[in-house]
Amino acid sequence: MFLGIIGSGTMGKVLLDYAKEEGTFDDIAVLEPLSDQPWPEKRPDLLIDFSHPKAVGRIYDYCREKGGNIPIVLATTGYGPEEEKLVQLLEKICPLVRSSNFSRGMEVMQQLCREAKKELAGRCDIRMTEVHHTKKRDRPSGTAVSLCHSLALDPFDEARVQSLRMGTVCGQHTVYFALEDEILEIRHTAMSKKIFAIGALEAGKKLVKELT
Repeated sequence: MFLGIIGSGTMGKVLLDYAKEEGTFDDIAVLEPLSDQPWPEKRPDLLIDFSHPKAVGRIYDYCREKGGNIPIVLATTGYGPEEEKLVQLLEKICPLVRSSNFSRGMEVMQQLCREAKKELAGRCDIRMTEVHHTKKRDRPSGTAVSLCHSLALDPFDEARVQSLRMGTVCGQHTVYFALEDEILEIRHTAMSKKIFAIGALEAGKKLVKELT
């Protein structure tokens, strides 16, 4: 099968290495979204994007040229209003899964936070901190925004949501439920970027299987 990895940045390289190691795809190409380099004539069995919000325009045009119905994993964050419109158009022609964080642990953290909010609603103050490396562009992170939506927090309320950029931290998200005389903390720490590649590839393989 043919896998197209969009973008040759840090996560693109991590995904490329893992996909070669994992072995499901015997043909893998790295596609540059923001250059004039042509994309393959051969139709991909799966596209995974860890590149840049503006890449979605190139992805949409390419998939439309190929007749659509190409499974796509969008693992990019920081979309603006125009990019969001293109994502909606892309969803109409291709099976698509999208997440701000494809790690297995974060999926469980989302569930735990929703359950804690349900049990403690009205009896606690909810706060969040998120930490990433200094090259992380979006602030707060896409994962923090998703967690905030689950908790009915404004992700841009700096009194309740704190974003730190330091060192080479892959990602750490902590949610605090502060009650009288006690605090419940739910935290997820990413030790490497490989966990995101594993989750994204698994999500993509599931999409491909659903089409066969």
